[in-house]
Amino acid sequence: MRFKSFLIIGLGLMYFNVCVMADEGESQESSQITPQKSQTMLGDNQSRRIALYPHRSVYILPFYHSISAPTENNIRDETKFQFSFKLPVISHLFSPYGKFYFAYTQTAWFQNYNKKDSRPFRDLDYQPELFYSYERALGFLGGRFKSISAGYNHISNGEREARSRTENRLFVSANWEHQMFKNGVFGVQAMAWVYFGKHNNGFLHDNADLPKYRGYNDLWIYYKGSRHLLEFYARPVIARKYYPYFELGWTIRISKNMGLYAQYLNGWGDNIYEYNIRSQRVGVGLRLWNY
Repeated sequence: MRFKSFLIIGLGLMYFNVCVMADEGESQESSQITPQKSQTMLGDNQSRRIALYPHRSVYILPFYHSISAPTENNIRDETKFQFSFKLPVISHLFSPYGKFYFAYTQTAWFQNYNKKDSRPFRDLDYQPELFYSYERALGFLGGRFKSISAGYNHISNGEREARSRTENRLFVSANWEHQMFKNGVFGVQAMAWVYFGKHNNGFLHDNADLPKYRGYNDLWIYYKGSRHLLEFYARPVIARKYYPYFELGWTIRISKNMGLYAQYLNGWGDNIYEYNIRSQRVGVGLRLWNY
């Protein structure tokens, strides 16, 4: 019964996001969002809808395998999925190209093949964000800055006591792209952050050593063509003592809004609970094509 509910919810989310992106696609030119066209405001006589946009990647990996030994009583095979959206709260803030967003991302590791333990959710990461984004194309080094953002990011697993993991960050990020080949784009997104806050009598967070493993910066490098998206993600980029985490992704577009997706990761922190646990995992599934 739990698996059926999960399947229905997952398909519903995928359908919802497909609809959102089909609507969004009508208001894009050369992958650059036009501020005035890309949203529907409350009170508009033509529509009462609120515009939601894809934020981070949206995918489901029904076949997600742990090459490294699983933790606790978990089994090696599971399902991993993620949904993510952003909502423009204020448009034309400080500039016609400036927006203030609320965003939310949730990632789940679902032990749906673990019948012995009643198919539990092994881990959940919750990630709400508030940030300002300047989205005017600015020429630089032969390419352009697609967006420059700054804001607040919270990540937690929603657990209590010994299993609780939380971090609060203030961040700045920049996304730069350069035209490559005939229909391709090479891109780099860099982010840096500082931690703040005090939670559960811990220094900054539940775990005093969390910043040592999670670091203060990350880097996302990608190439996107008409049918392929290749990605490399690394965290941290600069650190006193290095606890690396990296991710490789390959998406092959199979329809207007959908692609086959393969993911490989190696390092510390597949999720926030495992921030000090090294793992190696691989998965295949489907991903929304929202780039």
